[in-house]
Amino acid sequence: MIDAHVAGGRPALNLTSASRPARPGYDHGWFSYRAMPSSSAPAWPGDRPLAVAVILDVRAAEWESVAPAVPVPGGRGIAPYPDYPRLSHREFGHRVGVWRLSKMLADLQIPWTGVLDVLTAEHYAPVRELVVDQASQIAAGGLSASRPITSAMVEPEERAYVEATLERLDAALGATPRTWMGPGWSQSAATPGILADAGVKVMLDWGNDDAPYRVDAADPLWSVPVSWELTDVAAMFERDVEPAVYADSVEGAVEVLARDGARNPRMLCLHLHPWLSGEAFRARVLRPVLTRLAQRDDVWLATPEQMVVHLAGGL
Repeated sequence: MIDAHVAGGRPALNLTSASRPARPGYDHGWFSYRAMPSSSAPAWPGDRPLAVAVILDVRAAEWESVAPAVPVPGGRGIAPYPDYPRLSHREFGHRVGVWRLSKMLADLQIPWTGVLDVLTAEHYAPVRELVVDQASQIAAGGLSASRPITSAMVEPEERAYVEATLERLDAALGATPRTWMGPGWSQSAATPGILADAGVKVMLDWGNDDAPYRVDAADPLWSVPVSWELTDVAAMFERDVEPAVYADSVEGAVEVLARDGARNPRMLCLHLHPWLSGEAFRARVLRPVLTRLAQRDDVWLATPEQMVVHLAGGL
């Protein structure tokens, strides 16, 4: 089991929910509404219309001492403890899937971002070393895949969770990640401000745009949206989309985004889980898609941080 601990004191930005009045269209004040046709962002390097980031979600689920109240993705859903089919399905990613997907990306010379949690970093040394050696960027992924952030946390508890994650990843990796992705995309109403206070520069938890944008009330934090519709868990696990249909959907999205990007530069963050897309029959249909993606001269293969550096001039 993973224990959070209270990390030492960085001054807070005072970005509590009470200080952020709601704005039209949102129940929060973290950022303002933006219409894509009004975007004036510069073109991606090489005047390419589309940037694509591949994200491998390399996080582990804990083996619970009691049956969970809600199912953790991976397997059959809720079942009496110990639910070995579900939990061993998740472990497949750390035993097989991450090696299959990372080799595929290396063969195609596609950079990728690894989302790493404390449980994996501290207890799965071969996986940690693979991510450190091969990922172009590492994002902090919380304490474990099965410990989300929720509004049931009081703010000091959430701050301790974020600080503990960053400190323990720094100890395991030798560097503190500057990008954050909550387990299961989880956040509370206070999360963006807490991340900014902790020194995070990029978050991947909002899926509301085709381009990165500043989180105004938590500057210098940027949001780099990840496509929820094309996240493999959302498509192939939760909605039972067939792998071949999923692959066609990814290619279709790239075609449309590249065309739209001729007017306003666009991006796609493709979020893959080794325990799911690393299965042999899914990897078989994913490889041709990634091969064609790597061959396109109108696509900049990048990381979320590289996108923000290009737009902001640095992190």
